[in-house]
Amino acid sequence: MATNLVQIENGSEIKQRLEAERARLRKIAGLDQPTHFHRPVERAFTAEERSGVTILFGGFTWKHEDLIRAVFQGCGYRCEKLPVPNVAAFQTGKEFGNNGQCNPTYFTVGNLVQYLQFLEKEGLPRKQILDNYVFFTAGSCGPCRFGMYEAEYRFALKNAGFDGFRVLLFKDSDGIKAASGEPGLKFTVDFGFGMLNAMHLGDVINDLIYQIRPYEVTHGETDRVFREMVDGLCEDLKNRKSYEIEQIAPEWAKAKFKSNKILRNTFNVFGKWHEHMWGKDYLNALHAAREKMDSIEVDRTRVKPLVKITGEFWAQITEGDGNFRLGRRKLRHRSRVVCGRRLRASLGRAPAPAMSARRLSGPKLATPTLHE
Repeated sequence: MATNLVQIENGSEIKQRLEAERARLRKIAGLDQPTHFHRPVERAFTAEERSGVTILFGGFTWKHEDLIRAVFQGCGYRCEKLPVPNVAAFQTGKEFGNNGQCNPTYFTVGNLVQYLQFLEKEGLPRKQILDNYVFFTAGSCGPCRFGMYEAEYRFALKNAGFDGFRVLLFKDSDGIKAASGEPGLKFTVDFGFGMLNAMHLGDVINDLIYQIRPYEVTHGETDRVFREMVDGLCEDLKNRKSYEIEQIAPEWAKAKFKSNKILRNTFNVFGKWHEHMWGKDYLNALHAAREKMDSIEVDRTRVKPLVKITGEFWAQITEGDGNFRLGRRKLRHRSRVVCGRRLRASLGRAPAPAMSARRLSGPKLATPTLHE
């Protein structure tokens, strides 16, 4: 006679069913101990890989990104910037990322995944992508969602099939230093000052290009001149000769500096700092950039409304679909746009680049203020 009852003849199966039901009820009641999250142990980026590994980065304006790439290349690294995030990157971020994230997360995370997918479509094997590319970004902590970007990058990369892709953080040392031996990405004095200069220059140039473009007499001249100007500054940052005390010290002192590492490093740090603050090379490059800007013909008699873009810091300065190309949209209505500075937004307490602005702009162009 057929019945709807489950026929169990093995005693071990009964025990398994009882244990499964007991575990289910304990989980519902919250009696089970949760499995604590641990940051994944990532494969290190070592010094031996520098010549073959490309560092990817993005999320800035084209001015910032070109200057940052020049600093990386000047320090001997292979580096490439990601494309400007578009709507397709946003959709990719939503497809592979967590639910309920903010737009900047979807745009930036999806942009990285989209670029890796592009490399794969171009014929690059996935293993080669994992071995020959790393992503460099800023990190944080605390309750802000910015502190979760690292986890979001890894989560989306894993879902997209790129599990194991290395993400290097600016804030900590675990993802940058090798487990043993020399780290692949070293934060030297030259690298730090170079990045500081790149961020300051990017902020100042971004301010100035918005100041000048609404008043240009010849349409498109501002974009052309600033493109040439940024290229020149990139060449300076990329090819600038590093200060080394062993090379400029008198002959009688070279042996002493060579044999004493502490003495050599101390003099190098102070020498590099002096060159950064008062060096002629940096000043000459800024003077050349200012001369290029002075060639732009402007008509300051035109009355232009001043528009301040505020809100989330990435959405303020991005130049793509992330803010609906807001800067360009306002410029089409011939407005003067003021947006946030990337360095101050990233570091929270960084001073405004007043010295670079004065050197770059001179007496004719002032940094924008809200009370003009």
